[in-house]
Amino acid sequence: MSISSAFSIARSGLSTTEGRANLVAGNIANAQTEGYVRREAAQVTTNGQSGTVELRIARQVDERLAGMSRNASAELGRASATSEILGSYLITLGEPGDEVSPAARLAEFQAGLDLLANNPSDPAAQNDLLSRSETLVHSINEAAIGLEASRAQAGDSLVASVAEVNAALSDIAALNERLALAGTDPTGTSGLMDEMNRRLDALGSQMDFQSRREADGTLTLHTTGGTELVHGETAVPLSANPETGRLMAGDIDITPNSPTARGSDSGRLAGLSGLIANDLPQMKLQLDELARGLVQSFEAADASLGAGQPGLFTDAGGAFDPAQLDGLAGRLALNDSVQPDKGGALWRLRDGAGATFPGEPGDTTQLNAFVDVLETGMAFDAATGLSTNARLGDYAADLVSQQNVLRVGADGQAETARVRLITFEDNRSSIEGVNVDTELQKLLEIEQAYGANSQVLTSLSDMLDTLLASV
Repeated sequence: MSISSAFSIARSGLSTTEGRANLVAGNIANAQTEGYVRREAAQVTTNGQSGTVELRIARQVDERLAGMSRNASAELGRASATSEILGSYLITLGEPGDEVSPAARLAEFQAGLDLLANNPSDPAAQNDLLSRSETLVHSINEAAIGLEASRAQAGDSLVASVAEVNAALSDIAALNERLALAGTDPTGTSGLMDEMNRRLDALGSQMDFQSRREADGTLTLHTTGGTELVHGETAVPLSANPETGRLMAGDIDITPNSPTARGSDSGRLAGLSGLIANDLPQMKLQLDELARGLVQSFEAADASLGAGQPGLFTDAGGAFDPAQLDGLAGRLALNDSVQPDKGGALWRLRDGAGATFPGEPGDTTQLNAFVDVLETGMAFDAATGLSTNARLGDYAADLVSQQNVLRVGADGQAETARVRLITFEDNRSSIEGVNVDTELQKLLEIEQAYGANSQVLTSLSDMLDTLLASV
């Protein structure tokens, strides 16, 4: 080996060592930077026999593991949306057995009917039944109000999530433009790819997606159903209908679980859309059917009523109208005719809401008919997802139970997704993250390499001096 070749190798070694030192220093400086991916350098021989080397920098990332992490984040986002939206409503509704639930209030009302049937002329028993009736109506009204508030919250959250997704897609498209200009050299694109990862991770909680790296270094994104979201510098804007839960990407339907849609079934967007389109309407129908059961069955059992007259339970004071079922739970009210403070009389609880004068004090005929209402099964709409034939009390208990199960199931799914996410993130951190102790050990190795190359240069310089002195 010639002296000039040795000089070239030593200079290359010093340059490579300097690059490695800068790389390690950058890793240490960014150890706590969110989204930063550790860089590693490989030394590659570039000049054949001369033995000079250069550094090839690579980001330490596992794309498959990152995809699994984002998928778990999307599952967590969907389940968490259900828990978040239903949380306050289910507190109002109560759990099975809670005294605040419509099921418990209906059981108390039934007990009050039995007490009055045993002593039909007792004013205290009549007042007690009136109080229990008012409490039952109030519990159903409050549940309907709470459910409507949850529906409005879900609509607002859906619009906010769509805005967040659109911002992320726009940022990804802008990063694609910068990546295309930067070329494929990892040295110039590593920072951009870190920023891209941050955007993709944020997007992952909102929706599940698939990505493909193009030859120019840009990313193409599409839903799991195949709808393109980002291609090159172009992002497709999403839009949402907060009333129906329908989602669109441009003019393509991406509503989750829609037969013809090409969207994603995981993520916060999917959770909110499903609540608005399916779960909340069914829960509302369940409440309306409970209110219908009370209004219609007590009308049918009340012998004192004429055609079109309302019974003990009314639709905002009126008789039941099958065409006005929607929202009935929120309009459910007691008949004014049984409320003394509204011009009514307590004895109508015994004799019927339409009675024009008091009957015999000990007559329990009408009360027994009311009691039979609660002991007899009645038909319910199959679209409720509950029993199509059940006693009112059993139907109310099933309603409360199923609506709570929806959140319990979502909480279980969220916990499973959270465990998966933590596992994947820990594995990503071990690959992508910076271990400062390891990086400091590398600095010691770099220091030794620097010293060795410096010693070679010193020895070569001494050799040249010796040769020159001998001439």
